[in-house]
Amino acid sequence: MMFRITYNLILNLSYPILKFLALFSNKLQLFVSGRKLVFDHLESKGVDRDSWVWFHVASLGEFEQARPLIVEYKKTFPNHKILLTFFSPSGYEVQKEFDAADCICYLPWDTTKNVNRFLDFCKIHRAIFVKYEFWPNYFNGLSKRNIPVYSVSSIFRPNQFFFKSIGKGYRNILYGVKHFFVQNDESKKLLNSMGINQGSISGDTRMDRVYDLAKKNEKLEIIEKFRENQECFVAGSTWPEDYELMDHFLKNPTPIKIIIAPHEISKQSIDNLSKRIELPYTKWSEFDEKNDADKKVLIIDTIGQLAKIYRYAKFAYVGGGMKKGRLHNTLEPAAYRIPVITGRYFSKFQEAVLLEKKGGIYSVQSPNEFKKIYLALMNDTKLAERMGKVNKDYVLSGKGASQRIVEIIRRHSID
Repeated sequence: MMFRITYNLILNLSYPILKFLALFSNKLQLFVSGRKLVFDHLESKGVDRDSWVWFHVASLGEFEQARPLIVEYKKTFPNHKILLTFFSPSGYEVQKEFDAADCICYLPWDTTKNVNRFLDFCKIHRAIFVKYEFWPNYFNGLSKRNIPVYSVSSIFRPNQFFFKSIGKGYRNILYGVKHFFVQNDESKKLLNSMGINQGSISGDTRMDRVYDLAKKNEKLEIIEKFRENQECFVAGSTWPEDYELMDHFLKNPTPIKIIIAPHEISKQSIDNLSKRIELPYTKWSEFDEKNDADKKVLIIDTIGQLAKIYRYAKFAYVGGGMKKGRLHNTLEPAAYRIPVITGRYFSKFQEAVLLEKKGGIYSVQSPNEFKKIYLALMNDTKLAERMGKVNKDYVLSGKGASQRIVEIIRRHSID
């Protein structure tokens, strides 16, 4: 009871603060303003009619885990409509036109009032939450209405709040989940240790997504014109800390072309990157074949292309690994059978840990280490092939998670 009182007090106090901070942040402005329209949007989409399944994700990374599952779910349950909610603008603003969902909106703030309004209005048949999304009031509201809740691609670690002595109130919401589809054995054992046995190891649904992308082998005209059949290096989802590692290669000529896709594509972010580059460069949005084909660096100042761009790389660097907890999707380049480089912090990302042990990912901590592996991959064909094969084999071994999950949900429907 004390946990619930404290949690709701924090929620009610924090939202006015977020509304104030939104005056100074474009991202927070989207976070706040987007939620003002949620209930009108739900009504316009008729979510109070028919039968809906609710998928919820935090942001873009979790959406990539939900995407193949949504597609597979629709094949099995064609009469169910899909409601997809996002917590973060960085996910919603990019995927608000996702055509496999029938209604897409922000998740209303997790207050008791919002939860009751949302769940009383929406005709939800079941709810599927992805990875780390555990909202106490929503879970409590779903439980009271006997709406089954599934947790997908979830990962649990001993240091999470659930498993601390003061986390009992938060931990209790886990007992209401109908089935956990966890990514690894450790997560299943942690749940079992609390008496939660309704779980199975299903793997990471992102494997299905990256495998499908690699199989499609879609061409990008701008990349092909920029590359001109030359080899290229792709640095994806990069932050300023990542540029410190590769600074030498932004200032000195290299035998291959360089493509950089920053995580943030605001004007300030692109300008800051541009100032670091001393080689002739151009931007995706300004590319002109006649004037830019001979330039050495291409900056991707648009969203949504990176997963397709990796197919052109001889090897890739995945950004975010120079700060704890920020590493981005290493599976996207891995699926194209290419070597992958990351920064120093990757221990919280299961796929990165496994691929580093297997030899498909190389972690660097300094500009000198980056230069060393960069040159090795440039000059050692066998090394590049070996690392690429490790990565591709790992993706192939993990695909099929979406089908396994939907099959268990289907069985629950029959039971």
